[in-house]
Amino acid sequence: MADKGAFELARTVSLDFDGVLSSLVLGRTWEKTRTRKRRASFLSPAVRAVKNGAAALTERLRKPLPRVEEALREIRTPQRTICLLTSRTGRRIPAAERWLDRHLGAGLFERLFFNAAGEDADRFKARVLESQPIDVHVDDDPETLAVLAREFPDRLFIHLNHYRRRSPPAENIVVVAGWDEAAALFASPRPGPPRD
Repeated sequence: MADKGAFELARTVSLDFDGVLSSLVLGRTWEKTRTRKRRASFLSPAVRAVKNGAAALTERLRKPLPRVEEALREIRTPQRTICLLTSRTGRRIPAAERWLDRHLGAGLFERLFFNAAGEDADRFKARVLESQPIDVHVDDDPETLAVLAREFPDRLFIHLNHYRRRSPPAENIVVVAGWDEAAALFASPRPGPPRD
């Protein structure tokens, strides 16, 4: 298990979007972006259109997870920045930007990393982690966390397990149930009253 002091020293924290900042509608996760496979069925475009339509309809139903804004304001300090790292693609990118403006306000995030090219979700996040000085990544997807924790053993990961999914075992993954627990990882101990 990672030492709490390592979280206090973190300078850049990245956050996934769906299931971390925004609630999942009816417990439905976003379909994970995978390397595209050749589709033979003539129904594939129709199925994609129905999925995109359902996603657009449910976008307005997404709410911030409990206490997320307060926790992010506690985590972000003059010495620590936060950024968004999500595998959202296509029309889901502007929807996420609108959601962020509506629910979390502007200026909270240093940078926004979206998967605009539509590459495999895990590869996209690994590529960003490799190229950016991100110390801690917060995600709700156990599969993504398992891949990233193996690939980046020197980084820290938080499994925000709000939806109670099985967490991957790794020394550099800490599991929390909500944002209160996540924010507490970054909190410096407050000095107590002076002793006599």
